[in-house]
Amino acid sequence: MSSKDELRKIVKDKLNFLTDEEKENKSKEIFNEVLSHDKYKSAKTVFCFLSDFNEPYTIDFIKKAIRQGKTVYVPKIDGENMTAVEIDFDTEFWYNKFGILEPKTGKEGNSFDFTVVPMIAFDSELNRLGRGKGYYDRFLSKHKTYKCGVAFDCQMVEKIESESTDVKLDVVICK
Repeated sequence: MSSKDELRKIVKDKLNFLTDEEKENKSKEIFNEVLSHDKYKSAKTVFCFLSDFNEPYTIDFIKKAIRQGKTVYVPKIDGENMTAVEIDFDTEFWYNKFGILEPKTGKEGNSFDFTVVPMIAFDSELNRLGRGKGYYDRFLSKHKTYKCGVAFDCQMVEKIESESTDVKLDVVICK
């Protein structure tokens, strides 16, 4: 098992100890901070992941961003690539091959002022450890955007060995 795989397992085990109530409360705190971030406030376009049960909950944040008049995009997997699809309150969703919600259809976007990035783990140097498929690193390397990672405190690790294809975050907001 590689050290990245070991880190994923260790952090996933820690996440399993958080209660739903803790995740919900911490998610609200995280996204209150995101909503007050200057880069978010000045953003016209936002790209944000649709969370699963072990990630900070994004749905309320996404709804607020849409209500604030921001153009909001979410990920859609297309083979080995991830695209960004614009959503609104009428968008229909389905579960992709990884069991992650994504829009059935929608207009693709290429420009994002502010991106909310998921992760399994992060370190103090703003390195991020994802699920291991490289979707976000490939996506972020193609788009100039402010990269805001969101996580729970237990996801911070001492050091993540970064590779040339890994994309650093601009900030991590965690609670």
